[in-house]
Amino acid sequence: MKKLFYSLLILISNFLYSQNNFEIDLSSDSYINDSLMLGAPVIRNGFGDLYRFKIQTNNNISDFGKKIRMSHSIYYFKIQKKNIASGIIEYPQPVTFGYIGKKGEPIYNTKIFFLEKGKYKIDLPQNISNLELNIDSPTNKEYRALQKSLGQFYIKSKNSDQPDSLINMSKKQEFLGEYIRKNPNSYVALWEIVNDYTLDDYHPAYLKNLNLFSAKFKQNKLYKGVETRLKAEQSTSIGQKIPDIYFDKLNKLTSEDFKKYKLTFIDYWSTTCVPCIKGMPEIVNLYNEYKDQNVNFITITDEQKPNRIEVAKNILKKNNANWMNFFDTNKDFQKKVNATSYPLHFIIDENGKIVARISNSIEGARTVIKEYLQ
Repeated sequence: MKKLFYSLLILISNFLYSQNNFEIDLSSDSYINDSLMLGAPVIRNGFGDLYRFKIQTNNNISDFGKKIRMSHSIYYFKIQKKNIASGIIEYPQPVTFGYIGKKGEPIYNTKIFFLEKGKYKIDLPQNISNLELNIDSPTNKEYRALQKSLGQFYIKSKNSDQPDSLINMSKKQEFLGEYIRKNPNSYVALWEIVNDYTLDDYHPAYLKNLNLFSAKFKQNKLYKGVETRLKAEQSTSIGQKIPDIYFDKLNKLTSEDFKKYKLTFIDYWSTTCVPCIKGMPEIVNLYNEYKDQNVNFITITDEQKPNRIEVAKNILKKNNANWMNFFDTNKDFQKKVNATSYPLHFIIDENGKIVARISNSIEGARTVIKEYLQ
């Protein structure tokens, strides 16, 4: 009976191992008994599910992303003399190793490298800040070569902690388009578009370049996820009609709601967004300035949990926000307009047409409203 049990155990272990498609052999003598994290670099709100991979957890490797209910993958490593991490990844993804010290200490990250199928042997020194990991894998080789070619579109930062400055996004996207024509199955090129959108906002060339990928490549999960989000933003840019939004079974926002007013100002915010909360009094001032000129005010709060909804209600009450507020419990608003940052302001006319889409500028919104009414 014992032999049968051990045989089954070996079979199960072998089956689980065969499902893994990457393995990291990590060593770092400087961090033994300390912790490092592995996860996506800076990501945009609403894109987290594109940065997903799975590592087998144990006493020294924990799924931190799951613990704090993040949509993207983050794993914590309690560093030992030898650290082997096995897992599953569907497509190549940009990641970094990072170190979070004691409270008040800065966070250090390596430079971006790509996690993909295969085996990695990584030895991290004590100073990992902006460390480039020279990993010899197909995607990492391509990434380094492309970054070198794209250097012509940036002014190199004198401070190693600050990113390089992009000179001209349109020129960069032209170059990237030519690159995709020659490499129509390039995950590196697709992630570069995602990175540009994350750091520099929407540009019409993104969707134009997406069309250049091969028909087969367009069937993968990452491509479809990026395309859906960018098309949602394109369809809700200035001049387009805002879609009907269904917050829950009782609350919705449709074209009928805009017909009653010359303009409707929409503010999309969250209780975790400091600029949103600091800017609330400015929105109240804007409301008091234009409420009698047939301008409607609406806030949409990106909160789903009951305790966070209560926090939001208290913030609105404290600021005397006497307008309609909706909670985006189904994330219908976030998905349909590709709302990827806070605070985000929309100004809608009586026909439901988008007059302005503005990121974090009440003064910008005030100017649009004033000019439109005049």
